[in-house]
Amino acid sequence: MRKPLACLAAGTLLAGLMAGLTAGLMAGPASAAPTATAPGRAPAHAATAPVRTTPRPGSGTAINDLARTPYLGWNTYYGLGSTYDFDAIKRVTDSLVSRGLKAAGYRYVWLDGGWWSGTRNDQGSITVEAKQWPSGMKAVADYIHSRGLKAGIYTDAGKDGCGGTAQGSYGHYQQDVDQFASWGYDAVKVDFCGGTNMHLVPADAYGQFRDALLANSSHRPMLFNICNPFTPGAAGPGDPPLERSVYNSYTFGPTTGNSWRTDTDVGFVHSVQWSDVLRNMDHDAAHPEAAGPGHWNDPDYLGPELGMTADQARAQFTMWSVLAAPLIVGSDVRALSQGTIDMLTNRDVLAVDQDRLGVQGTRIAIQGSGDVWVRRLANGDRAVALLNRGGTPLTITTSATATGLGHASQYTLDDLWSHTRTESAGTIRATVPPGSAVLYRVSTGAHPGLAPSATLGAPTVPATPGWTGELALPGKATDVTAGFTNDGRTPVTDVKLSLGAPSGWTGAGEASGGGTLPTGRTLTGRWQLTAPAGTLPGRYALTVKVAYKWGGRHAEQRTAQLMVQVPSTPPGGDGYLSDQPWLNASSGWQVPAPDASVGGTPITMGGTAYDRGLGVASPSTVDYYLGGDCTRLTGTVGIDDAVNAVGPQGGTASFTVKADGRSRYDSGNVDRTATHDFTADLAGVQVLSLQVGDAGDGGYNDRADWAGLKLTCGTAPATPWPAFATPSSATATTAHEGYPASAAIDGRQATIWHDEFSPQAPLPQSVTVDLGQVRAVDGLTYQPRLDAGTTGTVTGYRIEVSSDGSAFTKVADGQWSDDKELKWAAFTSAQARYVRLTATSGDGGYASAAEIRLRQSG
Repeated sequence: MRKPLACLAAGTLLAGLMAGLTAGLMAGPASAAPTATAPGRAPAHAATAPVRTTPRPGSGTAINDLARTPYLGWNTYYGLGSTYDFDAIKRVTDSLVSRGLKAAGYRYVWLDGGWWSGTRNDQGSITVEAKQWPSGMKAVADYIHSRGLKAGIYTDAGKDGCGGTAQGSYGHYQQDVDQFASWGYDAVKVDFCGGTNMHLVPADAYGQFRDALLANSSHRPMLFNICNPFTPGAAGPGDPPLERSVYNSYTFGPTTGNSWRTDTDVGFVHSVQWSDVLRNMDHDAAHPEAAGPGHWNDPDYLGPELGMTADQARAQFTMWSVLAAPLIVGSDVRALSQGTIDMLTNRDVLAVDQDRLGVQGTRIAIQGSGDVWVRRLANGDRAVALLNRGGTPLTITTSATATGLGHASQYTLDDLWSHTRTESAGTIRATVPPGSAVLYRVSTGAHPGLAPSATLGAPTVPATPGWTGELALPGKATDVTAGFTNDGRTPVTDVKLSLGAPSGWTGAGEASGGGTLPTGRTLTGRWQLTAPAGTLPGRYALTVKVAYKWGGRHAEQRTAQLMVQVPSTPPGGDGYLSDQPWLNASSGWQVPAPDASVGGTPITMGGTAYDRGLGVASPSTVDYYLGGDCTRLTGTVGIDDAVNAVGPQGGTASFTVKADGRSRYDSGNVDRTATHDFTADLAGVQVLSLQVGDAGDGGYNDRADWAGLKLTCGTAPATPWPAFATPSSATATTAHEGYPASAAIDGRQATIWHDEFSPQAPLPQSVTVDLGQVRAVDGLTYQPRLDAGTTGTVTGYRIEVSSDGSAFTKVADGQWSDDKELKWAAFTSAQARYVRLTATSGDGGYASAAEIRLRQSG
C-alpha cells in the first residue's frame, strides 16, 4: 500500500533526488560523483581475449544466437523498486503466465537492483540474504523455469552499484558470471554506476564482461543487456565525456551485447512520464543502423499505469515496436488493468516488433507536433506510425509511396489498434488524439469489398495567443471547424456532418453541404458555438459526427472529439498567483508545487523562507488565464536551497514571464548564488505563462522557485462568469491531523483536506460544506491535490444537498478521471444550506481535496 501523503513528507525531496543520483538518472543525473580513477588493467577474473573497442556499427556480428528478434519480458525496477523477495517474484511470474503475457511472447523475468546487498564470502562468491531468498538464487531461477520462462539477473561493471557499496562485479567478472550461470540465469543486465565512478572505459569493461559470459563455466547461453545510462556531464562537468556516455554505446554495442541502452532511465520507481518517453525515443532513433538480429538499440522499459495516460502508454508500446526495441514491462503486472494487458498482448503490434527482418523504423516526416515513422517488414509491407506528441488532436498525413512502397492502383491499410481494414488510393491519414499514435500495416493491392479509407478530423477552434490549448469562454461565441476526407478509390455518398456540444451550449447541429464526396475531397463543417454564461470551469467535449455510405449500401458512422477548456474566473483585486487555478502546468521533475519548492518542502533561497510562490524543476511551463484585467506581477526568482544538499552539480535555470506569448521578463541564466526580484507589466494580458529553462546545461538538480508572485488586478469580473458561494465552514467524516476539512474551502490551491489514513478510514468519506444560509446552488467544482501525491483523488462521487443538515437529497453522482485537472458537476438547481461531496471511490482507497466550490444559481 502506498503511504497516502508520502510526497508531503519532509524527506521525500531528498529521497527523490537520491533516486535520481543512483538509478533514476533523469535528465542527466549521475549515480554519484566520481571517487577514484581505476587502473587500466583488466579485472582479475576477466577473460584475456583482446577487446574490440571501435567496431563498425551495424556490422551484423551478434555475440551469440540469442535475441534474433527483440526480446520480451518483465523487470522489477519501475514497478517494485529495490524491495522485493522470492514470494514477490513467484507471484509476478505466475501473473505473467495466468494473464497471457507468456503466451504472447514475454519470456524474461528480470531481477534488477535490490536482489543483492553486495556481500561475498571468503572465496569472493556472492552471498544473499536468507530472509529475502530463503532457498537461494538458484531456487528463484528454477521456479521461473518451472513456469516456462527465462530468468534474468543484474550487476554493475564497477566495484559499487547503483544501489550501494560493493554491489558491482569489478574484479569478479568471470567469477560472478560463472555463479549466475550455475544458478541457471539466462540473461544478465550490467549497469554502469560503479563503472562511471571509477572512470572505466565502457567499451573495454563491457567487452570484458561479454568475454566472461561467452566463457561461462556452465556453457550456458546468456543474453547480455548493456546498461550505461549516463549522459555526457551527468556526474559533473565533462564527466562522463561523450565517448564514455550512453550516446556512444552504439559504437561497440553490436559486437558486445544483445542490446544497449540509448539514453538515460525513462523514469523513476513508480513513475514513467510521457515527456521522458519521447526523449528516450528520439535518442534511440539516432542510430538505426546499429540494430539488427541479435543486437538491438534499447530505449528502456515500458511503463503503463506509472504516470502516463492509457493513450500515451499505448503510444510508447507502438513506437517501441516500430523501433524494433526490446519490450520489457516495467510495471507490476499483477496490478495492471485488463485493458493494459490487452494492449501489451496485441498480437498484430507484437508482430511488428518481432518482424524477422530486424530493420529499425525511422522518422520520415514531421508535421507540427506530429511525426510519421516507417518500418520495413520482411514481407515487403510497411509499418506506419502516425504519432501525436502534442496536447490536441492532430490529423497526420503521408502517402504509400513516401513509405517506400511501389506505385499501385490501391493499397490496404490495416489499423493494428482498431483492427479495421480499409483501401486507399495512396494517402495514409488519421486524426490522432493527443499523446497517442495510430499504427497501420500498409501493403500494395486490396481485396474487393473493402471500405474506403476516410478520415474525420477532430473539431478545431481558433488558437489562443500564448497557449497551446483550446479555450472556450462563457457567453462568447467560438468558431468551430471540422473536416471529413475520402481517401478511398470510390466516392462516398449521403455524407452528413454534425457537431455535438454539452447541454446548454448553443450553435451545434448539422453542417451545411454533404451528399456525395469524391475520392480525395474534403467536406468542411463550420459552426459558431457559445458556452452559456456561468459555465463551470473545466474541460468539455465537443464531438463531431459523420454519417455516410459506401458501395451504395454500406452505412458508416464516425466520431471525433476535442476537449476545450473553460477557464476559471479571472482574478480580481490584489492577491497571490499561487491561489489562482492554472490552465496547464508542467515540471521537469515531479509536479509544480503551489507555495512550496518542488517536492513539497518550503520555498527557501539564500537562507530566506517564502510562504508563497511556486516551485518547479526545469524545464517547466505554468499557464494562467487572467482575462485582461490585471496590471502587474511581482516576485523573486532563484534556485532553491535544497540543491545544496544534493551536490555542486546543476542548480541553474532561466526564468521567463510571457504575456500572450510575448516576453515581459527574462532573468537570463540564474545560479544558486543569488536571487532576482522582478516586476512584469500585465496590462491587457489574457494568458500569463511562467517558463523555466535549464540554462543550457540540462535539468539535473534544477529546483527553481518563483517566490512571492503578488498579482495586482482590477475588480473581479462578474457576468458572464459563474457566481460562487462563500462558505462559512466545512466538516468531514474523518480528517488526518494537519489536513482538516476547512482546507478544502480556504481559497488556497496548496492546502488539502485528507481523510484519516493512520489507520486508514474506509470509503466512502465525505466533506460537507455549510453555506451559512439557504441558497440556490446548481453546480460544484472539485480541485484534486496539486502536490506530487495522488492518494485521495476522488474518482467516484456523490453530491447531496440539505437545508437543515439532517435530511440530504442526492442531486448528482458519477465518475471523475484520476488526475490533477479541475473537475466539475452540474445539477438541477436546489435550495440548500449544506452541500455534501462524498468520495465513493478514490486513488489508493482514500479521499482528499484541495478546493471545493459551489455555484449559485438564479
